[in-house]
Amino acid sequence: MKKWLLFSLFLIGTLGPSVGQDEADTTSIAPVENISTLTLWGHYGSIFAHSVEVHNTAGSHPAGVHLDWGKQWYGAGSWMRYGCLPRTGVTLAYYDYDNAVLGRSLTAAYYLEPTFPLSSRVLLGVRGAAGLSWLSNPYHPERNPTNMSYSTALSAYLSLGVSTYYRINQQWALALTGDYQHVSNGGFRQPNKGINWPTVGLGVDYAIRPVVLKRPANLNRQQNWRASESLNDLYVFGGVQNVAAGESQQYPLIGGGITIRKQIGRTNTITAGVEAYKDYALKEKLARDTLTHLSSLRAGGLLGHEFLLGKVTFSQQLGIYLFRQAPYYPLLYHRWGLLYQLNRSYSAGVNLKVHGHVANFWDLRLVRHW
Repeated sequence: MKKWLLFSLFLIGTLGPSVGQDEADTTSIAPVENISTLTLWGHYGSIFAHSVEVHNTAGSHPAGVHLDWGKQWYGAGSWMRYGCLPRTGVTLAYYDYDNAVLGRSLTAAYYLEPTFPLSSRVLLGVRGAAGLSWLSNPYHPERNPTNMSYSTALSAYLSLGVSTYYRINQQWALALTGDYQHVSNGGFRQPNKGINWPTVGLGVDYAIRPVVLKRPANLNRQQNWRASESLNDLYVFGGVQNVAAGESQQYPLIGGGITIRKQIGRTNTITAGVEAYKDYALKEKLARDTLTHLSSLRAGGLLGHEFLLGKVTFSQQLGIYLFRQAPYYPLLYHRWGLLYQLNRSYSAGVNLKVHGHVANFWDLRLVRHW
């Protein structure tokens, strides 16, 4: 994945809503209203062959169809609470990658899209989505030995985009979007260079009943968040991965860390922390390369941002290694995480660690808040 994705998700978090956050807050002068929407998209794009291992996918032009079911928030109460008119929902997508090596995919993903009225007819949206993709033709040493992009039929999906909606009337709109999409298995099995493809999409959007989407004037947003104190997180995580393409042997990794979090807006938190972890797949690789004198322990410092979706937290972090002896990785990395709040003290979720455009590993984690 490109490094600009981290910055783009920060912007979405900065502009985006906390749908379902602070449900008990009744200080709005107007109700927070929403309406169901359906959007049908047609997408066409180009494969980004980001490394020499995936040059056999260059020149391919994926074509796909997306069907979105969502909720569009509107009205003075929504604007005062979120600072935009947010849209959230689920998208189902089908793609033909125009390449026999890559095959086809089916995707289900959750999306968050803050929208901003530019006029009585035009809305601008900034959208992020995360989910799972089923892929038809993974790497196989005999059936598909040249697929260096993915080796598992089930992989993670991420996308970022900017959309424009032109409202024909109070129920129908035409839509145009530009998206950058990514699929990989997070290093669970090699090879795993990922699929990256920017697309342009045209769509038709329908609201189930007439609705006016406009920016209310002269409203002050709620500022309750200013009373919040800094929070601390202590977490442990673990995962598995293999060493080389075609191998079935999985090796564990285990680790933990500490994060300090400070809320800077109703929907935004900045973070700083440290982490350390033992990677047994890395230990095996070092042994195969006769580098057993080097440690498979890695530690890093992290700065990041979170945006809050009710009980769900979506995090983005930029890390720098403070300790790494293995010669295989660059100094910088980034992390993408989803956490679900179990209660006031604990959350659980998943996190993806990435070097540049190549995923390193997924992990499952348990977080203790205090």
